[in-house]
Amino acid sequence: MFSRSKNLFRAPTMTLMLGILSFLLVIGIVSSPEQTFQASLQGLSMWWHIVFPSLLPFLVLSEILVAYGWAHGIGVLLEPLMRKVFGLPGVSGWALTMGMTTGFPGGAHSTLQLVDQGDLTPREAERITWLSHFCNPMTIIIFIGIGLFDKPTAGYWLLGIHWVSGILAFLTYTSLSKLVRKKGTDQPLLDSGIQSPRLSLMRRVWIAIHKAHVRDGRSFGKLLGESVSHAVQTLMVIGGYIIIMAVIIHLVNYYIVPGVPIYYLAGIFELHLGAKAISSASDLTPAIQWSLLSALLGWSGLCAVIQSISPLMKTGIRRLPFTMIRLLHGAYAFGLTLLIWRPLNLYVLDVEPAFTYLPNDANQLSPFDNIWSRIPLILEWQGLVLISLLLFSLGVVLVTSRRSH
Repeated sequence: MFSRSKNLFRAPTMTLMLGILSFLLVIGIVSSPEQTFQASLQGLSMWWHIVFPSLLPFLVLSEILVAYGWAHGIGVLLEPLMRKVFGLPGVSGWALTMGMTTGFPGGAHSTLQLVDQGDLTPREAERITWLSHFCNPMTIIIFIGIGLFDKPTAGYWLLGIHWVSGILAFLTYTSLSKLVRKKGTDQPLLDSGIQSPRLSLMRRVWIAIHKAHVRDGRSFGKLLGESVSHAVQTLMVIGGYIIIMAVIIHLVNYYIVPGVPIYYLAGIFELHLGAKAISSASDLTPAIQWSLLSALLGWSGLCAVIQSISPLMKTGIRRLPFTMIRLLHGAYAFGLTLLIWRPLNLYVLDVEPAFTYLPNDANQLSPFDNIWSRIPLILEWQGLVLISLLLFSLGVVLVTSRRSH
């Protein structure tokens, strides 16, 4: 009874808060229409010239591959890994595959489909959602690597760091939660997956691919047309998010925190806008620029977080753990990029610093002037310490959990 009344109280409160925020947003747009128009126009230009042409082919091909069962076959290949390393049913490997190949919220939608089919419990769905929240590889390789920096090879390195740091963040959080959680409070995992131990691995992969293709049942012509239609619809939604977030970022930067560099605010709200702002920032060293970019990919922005959480709200997914893992993902990505920055810059990026932070005359600035522009300088020498502590904590957690079992 108490829980029900609490939910009834929470719903009107949330409605009131969202209504107030929407009203304030309208007031901000009306009070500065020209600046708002320019912000939305910049978001539209970036979406049309970079995001749309870079992601459309990949989205079309990814849906074709899923229809032909390739994602399901990869999920079978990942079954031993999912059970032994992540403690999840083998069938959840398909959701992980979708998250790593199609990007958010592909992993969340695939997880919801598995829940609706009865293959996952809500607890398992929550955990696989924590793990499968990755950025679209083509966003990293094409949009960032080629579109923003004109360095295709750098996109592959960023993608590798993005995947590794996401897995480390999941293992860290789940290991810590096992240590602090009381025994007997966790629900047992379902023994789902493909139950054919007598068949070889490749035979099971082929069966999964064939069943998925038969279940889809579309001809190639129909599949191609629907894939293009769905891809354009998805990109239209992404474009709408980018334009709305561009306006919100402008209003927040103009009215609330006018002294904060735009790349901090853009990175908090939306991935594409944040990446564009970081790539054009002139007050960052290359090491911090690329490290912040990796951190942004790990955090993914409020826009992507909302897109991934919303489909699974009816399953009871918790917002706080998901957000904590995203922050940890960003911290690991930031630290890993700093750790490998020297070889990465030497053999891949070949970026020369074109500026310095401090002026020639140290008396020109007081210790409190332009504090936001000095944050990257602080992060540069503290980043290695941060990531070292995180990796050390991860090692201690893993060793302790093994001994406890």
